[in-house]
Amino acid sequence: MADEAVRAVQKWLNKTYGSVPGFVAAPENGQTGWPTIYSLRMGLQHEIGISAIGEGFGDTTKNALAPVVGSLKPGYKGNIAQLIQGAFWCKGISPVDFNNEFTNNTLNAVKELQQDAGIAADGSVTVAFMAALFDMAAFVLVSSGDAKVRTMQQALNRKFSGELQELMPCDGVYQRATNTALIYALQRAIGMSSAQANGNYGPGTIAATPTVNQGANSDVVQVIQYGLYVNGFYTGAFDGYFSSDVATAVVAFRKFMNLPPFNSTADLTVIKGLLTSNGNTNRDSNTFDTATQLSAAQAKQLKQFDFSIVARYLTGSVGAGAAERDKYLTSTELANLTEAGLKVVPIYEDGGYELDYFSLQQGIHDGFVASSTAAKLGFPAATTIYFAVDVDVQSGDIDGTIIPYFRGISQA
Repeated sequence: MADEAVRAVQKWLNKTYGSVPGFVAAPENGQTGWPTIYSLRMGLQHEIGISAIGEGFGDTTKNALAPVVGSLKPGYKGNIAQLIQGAFWCKGISPVDFNNEFTNNTLNAVKELQQDAGIAADGSVTVAFMAALFDMAAFVLVSSGDAKVRTMQQALNRKFSGELQELMPCDGVYQRATNTALIYALQRAIGMSSAQANGNYGPGTIAATPTVNQGANSDVVQVIQYGLYVNGFYTGAFDGYFSSDVATAVVAFRKFMNLPPFNSTADLTVIKGLLTSNGNTNRDSNTFDTATQLSAAQAKQLKQFDFSIVARYLTGSVGAGAAERDKYLTSTELANLTEAGLKVVPIYEDGGYELDYFSLQQGIHDGFVASSTAAKLGFPAATTIYFAVDVDVQSGDIDGTIIPYFRGISQA
């Protein structure tokens, strides 16, 4: 459904900046979306003196905007005021006006977004605020969001947005920006300076990650509480106190992830396991996957190294050109593995490196190929086959790609 206020913004953008070199017209459809946001950004870049305008909001835009933001308050007149109002209309916040004057109504809209973001609603326009405004990021709870996750996002913004010079979305959806901010919070809690902390769980963070037990009260514990909540193991307060409820949640997480010993100690294995997809990569393991066709000798050696489970691909090859080699499991290899005392988990991945690979029909095809191949190799009918999604889709169309793909697999 078209929003006439948004349509008015789109028409004004095209009329005002249509002759500016590099400007891409906004669709005059009354619907908010990235194309209109890009047009707003281009208009803003033109107003702050950037000649090579574009879709992004990077360092060039931020640096050019820095000396301007201080003047963006009631009394300011100029196209930037109207661009700000237009961005608010596209954000779903009414600035009431749509003209070239920064009015008290505009100020109230600024305060509303600040409040939604969890920061002080003082009406001050900053570069970080402008980056968040001229973006599709949501700052209200969306239908797929979680109210407690939004509370966490707001708290992280309140505490660290000044240091990070950015505002993360506060839509209740745990996403990349939220995870990065949570790692940043851990880094600051363990004593890293704002210059050292970067939201990446690297060697320095690994070395400094503490071991925490029941009874502790600290910012590190609050990060653990956040991590336990978003992983589905804790529903209590985010107060930084390592209570018996937190201890119970840590034990449950350890058991679910098979991270012995199954006690309530939150160490590197637990904390990194909560905040990253790979967890503590130095932890002990009895399972591995490989694209190499294993010989009988290799199978015996792996068993001697205390591995008990190997995940192997049902089909396909790896590499390209002269380096291409088969990765598929053979009946001979399967016999070698089982004779060595190894259990085998079948994996299917014969593509899937781009988002457009995934569809209902592709899922039906892959499900059929995987199940028939597994049957020919002698896997029992009830065997679980793991299908890979080897592409980052955190900001992609999951509902229109990945979910139909797995529905197709189930139909095969």
